[in-house]
Amino acid sequence: MNTKIPKGIFCTTEKVYRSKNGSYYFAFQFINKGSYIDVFCTKHPSFNGKSSNPRKTHLFNSGKICFVDGCEPRTQTRAEVLAAQWAEYFLDYRQTGTVQN
Repeated sequence: MNTKIPKGIFCTTEKVYRSKNGSYYFAFQFINKGSYIDVFCTKHPSFNGKSSNPRKTHLFNSGKICFVDGCEPRTQTRAEVLAAQWAEYFLDYRQTGTVQN
């Protein structure tokens, strides 16, 4: 990550998400970039044999979740909602192999 961190300030927030079925945990970091928030998944279940290709998972090798340009979350609340939606998508993908756009 090439985020400039101001002296004496934490600029990321890490939160844990538990899946709706209660079986899986994800860890997310939220990095305020000024006009939007980057969301990184730092811990997630295995791919269960499915491809880790970012075009299928919407997850870059860095852990950053891919959003359409201009549709990045602008608030912490929205970033957390999208992280939870992505986590549930990830679980569906690893079980079924079905890709969503």
